[in-house]
Amino acid sequence: MFQGDPPLDVMVLKTGIVKIYDLDEQGNEKILHILKPWAILPFVFFSGNQEATRWFYAALTDSDVGIVSYDKLMAQMKADIDLALLLINWFSTEVHELLVRLSSLGKTNTRDKMLAAIKFLAVNQSIIRHSGWERVSFPVNHQLLADMTGMTRESAAIIMKDLKDEQIIRQPRMTILEINPAKLD
Repeated sequence: MFQGDPPLDVMVLKTGIVKIYDLDEQGNEKILHILKPWAILPFVFFSGNQEATRWFYAALTDSDVGIVSYDKLMAQMKADIDLALLLINWFSTEVHELLVRLSSLGKTNTRDKMLAAIKFLAVNQSIIRHSGWERVSFPVNHQLLADMTGMTRESAAIIMKDLKDEQIIRQPRMTILEINPAKLD
């Protein structure tokens, strides 16, 4: 979905990972949020579906989405209070995570910004491994982390090396990110 697209229908993310991002004046991506199944998109749905989409939505991994018309989903929500409460609950959780991420971008040093991004991934996008480490459920590279934190890829790589040396993270393969929750806290 592109910024400015009219929201014709509602998409339900069945599988995969989708990023919501914006572009700065130089054309650099700034990742605002990362969605996992069963996300509803675009977010403008929750404000009445009357405005154009404000951000870009792009798949980070192979994804499968279901399409539901706005009117049909609204009718289902009116008929099924449990569905309406589920969607309201989901959306309020996503807004909370967006506010946490927004707050973390106000940190003054790059290390704290990176730690906040790593914590976001650990809490929202990881799977606990038998070793106690948590593995992010999609490929993570230095550019993605830079786009999440508003820093350069080179700065992200330096900080990631320091976090690896401190055993806060490990990367058993190039784009696999594992997080040590005990050291992260």
